[in-house]
Amino acid sequence: MRDTRILAAAVALVIIAPATAFAAPIIRSVGGSADPVSIEGTVNQFRADLGIPNNGNALGPLADGRREINWDGGGDAAPATQFPTPMETFNTAPVTRGGVFTTSGSGFEISGQPAPEFGDINPTYPGIFSTFSSPRLFTPLDSTRTDVLFFIPGTDTRALSSGFGAVFTDVDLADSTLMQFFDQNGGLLESLFVEEGTVADGSLSFLGVSFTEGAILSRVRITSGTTPLGAATNDDPANDIDLVVMDDFLYGEPQLAAQGVPEPSTLALLLAGLLPAALILWRRRLPHLSTG
Repeated sequence: MRDTRILAAAVALVIIAPATAFAAPIIRSVGGSADPVSIEGTVNQFRADLGIPNNGNALGPLADGRREINWDGGGDAAPATQFPTPMETFNTAPVTRGGVFTTSGSGFEISGQPAPEFGDINPTYPGIFSTFSSPRLFTPLDSTRTDVLFFIPGTDTRALSSGFGAVFTDVDLADSTLMQFFDQNGGLLESLFVEEGTVADGSLSFLGVSFTEGAILSRVRITSGTTPLGAATNDDPANDIDLVVMDDFLYGEPQLAAQGVPEPSTLALLLAGLLPAALILWRRRLPHLSTG
């Protein structure tokens, strides 16, 4: 009887173990001109994918909706502002949106006066960058890498999201700007290049990925262009130097990860140990069972 119970338990684990394969994500991607209208329709589709409403700075977690960051606080008069890494500005009251950013570089900058569109870094940059939502843009400093981490808005509790999307400006090369999406175990869910724009300078592009399974996204790694911004670095796509910066970020309402359920990897290890043992015990019972 004990052997039978072991086998039954092993079979039950197989039945209840969650699938590790995910359904195909919903991908919204477009490369446009310098006119925000050229990508606006795709951005709005992605907003609908994530959910309504835009939850702004409300403390979370909320049942549904999304969060957005457009970097435009302070308006036209706001000065160019630099931030250290990790950048927790958008998860610290009063701006509690559940997004924290890290980089392998020295920090981040939001563009502004006296030289908008990163003219403070290099005077040529306002000629190659444009905005989707005016007037400010976002970039890592001394790096092209930005990692996006999700938190329950207004807390230090890590969270998961149902999707993430971002607007980019001046993507000139088809393989210069990459977005990678990871689950809470570090598994790669999706890896996609951002589409290049349709004009030489100031183009706008958008890439967003949402997951129909719900909140499974833990981190997004963005590689924006081939080369960090710099005083002596000019955009030169003909020689594989593609300078790219970012505008709006959009993501599904950050949610708590499910508690009390073993991760798929843990279940796999448990099954690997239990099933062979259960089968051996079952086979040992066969002669006894066959004699009635």
